[in-house]
Amino acid sequence: MSVEQVPPSLRELLADIFEISPEQVTAELSMEQVDSWDSFRHLQAILALEGEYGVQFDPQRIPELTSVALLLSELKKKGATL
Repeated sequence: MSVEQVPPSLRELLADIFEISPEQVTAELSMEQVDSWDSFRHLQAILALEGEYGVQFDPQRIPELTSVALLLSELKKKGATL
């Protein structure tokens, strides 16, 4: 999945939180590849996504959502309009 397949709103939001360029936000991007993607920013991202897309993530799933692809998939499952 290329950068074009990540919705611009999601790309911008994650780039802002993780302090990286939007072009770096691809579906393949994961927690292991971004130094600033620590547990604190992970929670910030989850809260921002919930607010932006009007969804509620299952607290037990949150620690598993460690890549853009997984976040995107979970948003789609929740019926978020991307």
